[in-house]
Amino acid sequence: MHTLLRVVTLGCAGLLLSACAATKDRLPEARYTLAPQQVLPLAERLTITYEGAEDSRCPDNARCIWPGRLAYRFTMRIGSVAQAFYLVQGQPGYMSPALRGSRIELDHLTPPPPRGMAGSPPPSYPVTFNMYAQ
Repeated sequence: MHTLLRVVTLGCAGLLLSACAATKDRLPEARYTLAPQQVLPLAERLTITYEGAEDSRCPDNARCIWPGRLAYRFTMRIGSVAQAFYLVQGQPGYMSPALRGSRIELDHLTPPPPRGMAGSPPPSYPVTFNMYAQ
């Protein structure tokens, strides 16, 4: 009877440890706000750098044929390997095996920054995005 109890206890402890390991490998669901060139460490050897925004939207003081778009440019680094990706409002987010089953999407509650004026230097935009576990 004591042997059976030990086997059951060890089996339960093994299940708990494997469950803890599985949740430890997952990246946490979170909301992040980054400034241009800011680096976000997500896990050991895994970072995301917000490189900046590419804004081709029509300036407030101009007439345009195409409305343009605001795209946020990122670089994900896993060790020495770099992968570039973009996030654009209204388009699907970004997924990668390196994100361990998570996806990144722009925060839909954060309004886009105002458009600039023609002839002025491009502004520096912060970005807010959410990470969701799948």
